[in-house]
Amino acid sequence: MDPATSINDLPEEKTIWNRNFIGSVITNLFLCLGHFSVNTHVATYATFLGAVPVVMGLLTGMFFGISLMLKPVAGPAMTKIDKRLLMILVFFVGGISNLGYALFHDIGMFIFFRVLNGIQYGFVGCLTMTIASDALPKDKMASGMGLYGIGGAIGAASGPSISHWLFELGAKMQNDDLGYTFIFLFAAVVFFLALIPCFALHPDKKTKEQVASTGAWYKNIVTIHALPTTIVMFFIIAGYAIYNSYVFNLGDELNIGNVSLFYTFMAGTMIVSRPLSGWLCDRYGVSTVVIPGMILFAASFIVVGFSGTIEGMLVGAVLAALGIGGTQPAIQAMCMKSVEPLKRSVAGNTMYIAMDSGFFVGPILGSIVYKYTSYAFMFKVAVVPVLIAFVCFLFILPMYKRRLRVLEEDERK
Repeated sequence: MDPATSINDLPEEKTIWNRNFIGSVITNLFLCLGHFSVNTHVATYATFLGAVPVVMGLLTGMFFGISLMLKPVAGPAMTKIDKRLLMILVFFVGGISNLGYALFHDIGMFIFFRVLNGIQYGFVGCLTMTIASDALPKDKMASGMGLYGIGGAIGAASGPSISHWLFELGAKMQNDDLGYTFIFLFAAVVFFLALIPCFALHPDKKTKEQVASTGAWYKNIVTIHALPTTIVMFFIIAGYAIYNSYVFNLGDELNIGNVSLFYTFMAGTMIVSRPLSGWLCDRYGVSTVVIPGMILFAASFIVVGFSGTIEGMLVGAVLAALGIGGTQPAIQAMCMKSVEPLKRSVAGNTMYIAMDSGFFVGPILGSIVYKYTSYAFMFKVAVVPVLIAFVCFLFILPMYKRRLRVLEEDERK
């Protein structure tokens, strides 16, 4: 056996509920709680500080741009350096960034700390997902990724509500400036609290010889074996980004009130759909989960696009959550299982390039459609990337199965 295949000798956990997996779930919860509490107010805070619309848009989308630029650094770093140390560093940077938002109420300083926050974001999502996958048994990978995703769902559901309450509290006590300060201080505390499970993680078990076997840094930016699932994820996220960006705009266009309930229903459904779909994927196979999930996800855009009432939009929210909750854990598990254990950081880095690109491209394409039509028509058109993802999945499924057979043969050698 050559050095490159010896990495399969890395110890494998026998149960989902081990220290590193539990730690990754908790840190992901804190990450999403802080992320969603702040990011829903970035545009309004930039405007409050006097930013022109172009600067406001730049600050809103900066996360994804900086994250993409850092991928040539993030992948190799996660492969070569102890991921526990990286987790401690990136959550410390996240805490400092949000503390900076709270202390310095100036557009220049806000841009500086936004860049710093973006650097953290370039590492942290892929890092927590990789630590979670490293801690999972192969036969329970999808189940674990589904449970891991609960943190994101809870953060998406509760973060905006908590930050809105904190803003109202500060505004009543003094003014809007204090309201924003409360939001940023809350996020800073959340990120600093996340350091506790970070310190509790086990260090990497890889040896110097195993790290050396991964090759030069440029070989650890992307992996060709993760590209098929990455392409599918790109189109899924490009559609999902429409929900992240334009639901409130659609509500205004149609004069629908209480549109925030859309996100509450979506997040609440994901808390159930993600772990359930992961369990079904491990038990019955990826196609049994992904194909129905994509159909439901596509149907959600049609329902929302044709709906003129809050009731119809909430039905669409449930369908969307069942769809994205059904597909995302399975696709993530496919990505991680398509490479050797030591290359999971590279696979995660490859997938996050697609996810960041999808979050960046999706809203831009949606805005182009809106320019010539309407928000309602935009949501109808958003079914297109999901249908492309569906076709891509059917195409790459045989490739994925062949790749698993190759890895199994390597393990037996």
